[in-house]
Parts: sequence; C-alpha cells; structure tokens
Amino acid sequence: MEDELNVMPFLPSGEEMERQVLAEELAPYWLDPTQNYPEPHYLLQYNGVGFSPLGGIQALSGQKKNGKTFVLAQLIAAILGHGSERVEAYLHGLSVREDTLAWLGREPTVLYVDTEMEQLNSAKVLRRVHWLCQWEQTVPNERFRVLWLRQIEKTEKEAAYERRYSLIKKAIEWMQPTAVFIDGVRDIIGDFNNNEESSALVTDLMAIATKMNCCIWNVLHANPRMQNDDESKMRGHLGTELGNKVSDTFISQKKKDADTGRVTFTVKQQDARGKDVDDWKFEIVDDAGSGLGIPRIMSREQEVQPTAKKVSQDTLKQIYQVMLEAIGKVGSKNYTELFNAIKKQGHIGSTRATEWIKIAIEEKMVEVMNGRYSLNSEISYDELPF
Repeated sequence: MEDELNVMPFLPSGEEMERQVLAEELAPYWLDPTQNYPEPHYLLQYNGVGFSPLGGIQALSGQKKNGKTFVLAQLIAAILGHGSERVEAYLHGLSVREDTLAWLGREPTVLYVDTEMEQLNSAKVLRRVHWLCQWEQTVPNERFRVLWLRQIEKTEKEAAYERRYSLIKKAIEWMQPTAVFIDGVRDIIGDFNNNEESSALVTDLMAIATKMNCCIWNVLHANPRMQNDDESKMRGHLGTELGNKVSDTFISQKKKDADTGRVTFTVKQQDARGKDVDDWKFEIVDDAGSGLGIPRIMSREQEVQPTAKKVSQDTLKQIYQVMLEAIGKVGSKNYTELFNAIKKQGHIGSTRATEWIKIAIEEKMVEVMNGRYSLNSEISYDELPF
C-alpha cells in the first residue's frame, strides 16, 4: 500500500487550479514586448496627416444646421472617389490613404445611416457623393449604401431605437463596410443621459468596429452655447462617453460674413489620439445644378474675401489679357492651374492673383463649371465694356 501511495501523481491544490484557470483566461490579453505592434491603418488624411483608423470609432459634432451632413458627404466621397477629378478639385487636401487601400487589398465600401432627415435630404447626400465620385446619379453603386431609418416605429417586442440599432448591426454584418456613418446616433439609444445605456452603446460600437475592422463615425449634436466655439461638448452622457472613447472628434462650424453675406463652414479636429489635423474651410456651390449643393473645400487663396474696391478700366484690360494668355480662348484650367498660370503670365504675387481671379469672375470674363475655369466665349477683348 505504501508503494502505491508513493507513485500516485501530484494533484494541485484548489488554489493552484484556480490560478491555472486564470492564467489561461488572461493569456490572450498580455502585451508581448517581443512583438512589433503595427501602426494604425488610417483610412483618411488631410494635408498628409492621417485620421479615422480602421477598427476605431469617431465623432462629428456641431450646432444644428452647421454643415455636419455636408462634412459627411466630403468624408464619404474622399473614401469612395479616389482618382476622381471632382474629388481632387472639390476636396482639396482631403483624401483616402493609398497605403491603407493597398493593405486592405480591395476597394473601400461605405454604409451611411440616416435616422433624422426626410428621405429627400438623405437622397441628396447620396447624390452629392455620386456627383463628386463621377458616378451615374440614378444608378445604384454597390460600394455605397444608404439606410434610411427615420420612420421606424416601435412594436410590441422592440422600441423604435432598438429596432434601428438592430437593423444597423444587421446591415454592417451583411455589407461588411470599410466605414459606417451613423447620422443621428442619438436615435439608437433610449436615454442619451443614462450612464449605463450610453456606456453600453459606445462599448458595443467599439466591439463592432474592432470585429469588422471598420471605422464607425457617430454624429451627435453639441450642447447649445452662446458661441459655437472649440469648447463645445457633445450632448448628454452619450456625448461624454463618445468623447472619452473615440479616436477623433471633429466639429463643424458655420459663419456668415456680416459685410458680404458669404457663408462658409470650418471643420476642426477637437480631439485626436494621433497627430493633429489642420482645420479646413468649405463653402456650398451649385455646380451640380438642381439645388443639390456641393461642398467645396477652399484653398487658402480662395478663403480671401472678394475685393469691393473699384477697379480701373486699365486694370480690367490687363486682367482680361492675362486670363486670355493663361487659359486660351477654348481651354480650361482648375483653380490651382489658373492661379499658377496668371502669377506667371502677369508677373504678380499670390494676393494679387487671388484678387484677379475674383474680379474676372465678377466681371464675367471667366466662367466656372465643374471646378474648371474657362474664358467667356460670348465676349471678346475688343467688346468688353471698358
């Protein structure tokens, strides 16, 4: 009997067994100092600085009617329309990261979810993106889907917000998009001032973004303030939770010049985990017709306000001659090409070149269509009224 006892295997104590179970559970989550962990794969960039990493969640905020939906159209078009001449012309500096596309190994796709606007306004977002990407307006594109969830009603089993969120998750699972834009995250939660609900929703969105390796953008209004400044905070406990967890927070601000009436919008990165992204300013132009409204990011030169001073006839003649030499009677140029050409032809600096372009447009010497500048074919140098 003593010999049998001597050869029995050693049995760990209850405490040691518990430690083994804990070790197995924790093993996948320890960081390994021997590993080279990769840099984030940023989906977007502005002026070369990356933002919106895959696998993360992001936020866009601002006061109501301050251009947030136009910002979404810019971000979506930049993701989907790389290589499009219009994207390059209208979204100066904003683009998708080519190295991230190479890493993905496929064309990016976008799911846009609207919980707030009427169908017509949601459709305008779709058509703006199609126009910027130079896609057919009335032909569906499988790379871009719009889920309209404003008129969801509660049922015996689900509240309206629960049904919306359920449909969003199903759409993500089915489409497997590169980026998701939820325009109205407030409408997929019962009480945006409830700590537990807010925390649970944000945690779930983070888990989905990680699992699907996509970006999830969340649009949430800012708290009303006397001044729409950089200190604006997103609404409720949901806004606080988003602010704590997102990789990027951007705000959109509208400004109307008291003297000229010119309306512009500024996009600012309020918080970031990576490098700071420059502000960008845009205005709405009617280049697509039909009252669609296209956001055009303005270059530093375009941000200069039009001059109100009277221009002499000699100067007008000089401007026209330079425009003729820079563009040609039947040619056309984008803004940057024209700007550089008239600086060279007129032997002038940047400030004057900017003024001359504005004067040429105001005097109808030059016409602008689809981001291209051409000489007005209905007039000639001898016929100008000066």
